[in-house]
Amino acid sequence: MSCCLPDGDRTISFQKLVGYHGEITVDPVTGTILRLTLDADLSQSMPAMRSDIMVEYGSVQIGPNRHTCPIKSVSILRGRSVRVVGEWDARFRTFGPFVTTLNDVAFGDYHMFGVESRVLPGYNRVP
Repeated sequence: MSCCLPDGDRTISFQKLVGYHGEITVDPVTGTILRLTLDADLSQSMPAMRSDIMVEYGSVQIGPNRHTCPIKSVSILRGRSVRVVGEWDARFRTFGPFVTTLNDVAFGDYHMFGVESRVLPGYNRVP
């Protein structure tokens, strides 16, 4: 879990290893993973209230074969914003109101990249 802190020059971010809980949805016939959800177990003292991720998988045609690949991902972060306050020719950063960030991604247009090569007998290197 990572989000911003008001300290420093805005290159420092809050990072903390936290536990997660979630669900794995599996096709009972094939054993294929269809969806993963992860919800961070955050304490109230952290600058973030929520950090969740969901990834859906589906059958995708890549070249001549079908593969199970990510087709959709949604992540939500609800954390404190950082405000710059200026008084008496001084500026400092402090926590602002909570902000919710949503990242909704659809994956598609998968391609197969490959190369073919063969060894030719009697090859003579040209100087």
